[in-house]
Amino acid sequence: MTDSQKRDLIALVWGHRLFRDSDIAAPEQAVCVENPGYAPEAGPGEAVTPGPDFTNAAVRYGDSLLCGAVRIDSRSSLWRESGAMTDPAFDPVLFHVVGQRDRVLVRDGREVRTLILTPAAEMEALYGQMLDEAVRGGTGCAGFFATLPGVQQEQILSRLTAERLRRKTAEVEAIRRSLGGCWDETAYVCYLRSLGMGGQKRSYEALARSVPLRCLVRCAGDVRQAEALLMGQSGYLNVASASDPKIRELQDIYLTLKKEYGLLRPIVSWAGAGVRPASLPPAMLSHAAALLARVPVLSDSLKAASERGMAALRDLFGSAETGISPAKTDLRIINFVIPLLTAMGRDTGDAQLQERALGLYEEVAPEANRYTRLWQEAFNLRSASDSQAVIQLCTEYCGRGGCAKCPVGTLRLVRLWKKLR
Repeated sequence: MTDSQKRDLIALVWGHRLFRDSDIAAPEQAVCVENPGYAPEAGPGEAVTPGPDFTNAAVRYGDSLLCGAVRIDSRSSLWRESGAMTDPAFDPVLFHVVGQRDRVLVRDGREVRTLILTPAAEMEALYGQMLDEAVRGGTGCAGFFATLPGVQQEQILSRLTAERLRRKTAEVEAIRRSLGGCWDETAYVCYLRSLGMGGQKRSYEALARSVPLRCLVRCAGDVRQAEALLMGQSGYLNVASASDPKIRELQDIYLTLKKEYGLLRPIVSWAGAGVRPASLPPAMLSHAAALLARVPVLSDSLKAASERGMAALRDLFGSAETGISPAKTDLRIINFVIPLLTAMGRDTGDAQLQERALGLYEEVAPEANRYTRLWQEAFNLRSASDSQAVIQLCTEYCGRGGCAKCPVGTLRLVRLWKKLR
């Protein structure tokens, strides 16, 4: 168990008051926790600013009732080693709650009030088991989740889906800011970025930024020009067989356009190992060229199509020219359309557009991948909303060893504490 994971457990035990009075102590002082306080929360798409882990805590310390903020660490020395102890943001901290007091800290000339919190052995054991299970995708938590009432499952899934959408929307907004606020350019860059998985996203984004949207608009519906631009800038025309007449034609078109538009090749890396042939960059770029030659300005087209319904959106991406399968079309809707429309709605204050975008999750079938296959025995995945929740759970919590922050893991530990009591 790492220091970070230990810290997460102590924060969970403290915040949910999953401890007995005998589990907490202070050097040479009687201690009784009246109120552990409240963890600060960030708004949608915002990061929690540096500062105390809990505010408005109330602790009987000796003969006095003291109220103030709390800092959590696995070991007392870590606060100093992190450099955060001198940060003015931590001035309100009244108590330092730790699992081990390996150093006496002095702040502003006064010894820091330290509370030593020792979670129950059963809590530690279950938490360690959950961390081991997380490596395999949270197998134990999947079984636990299956035992929960349907209403409780829905609440957890809704929270996870909302978290994932907030993260994706924040990525769209960050790209838009970097492009000077232009939604047309943002839609184009986000579309190409959505073609990749994992680290490939960065390569597709770099490619999009190296071919400004105006270049594709000037192709005026010429698919060959659009394909030459994307394939040439990606580097595939340099390594392709020159004996292929089609490739030679694309090379000639690309070299002419590259000189005309003054394009510079980006440094991109395509990690194609283990990816199906239809998902490899050359095929995806050909499909993208077909779409962008037909609809270079995606933002307005997507907004209009969303007003007509799911069929119109699928037609936009799954036309005969693109060669995109229905499953790939739905992935574009999940990973590109919904976050983009949500971000556009937030920017313009259009609540209807945001609601319409969120509703699209329910109209798309759940994704089939290693995460959903692992959890499909725990409950029936009915739509993309459910599969997005599962992916959020497996990647952002299980994949990061964040069991003590996970809504399922937290509930599992809370249930154990109720049994211990």
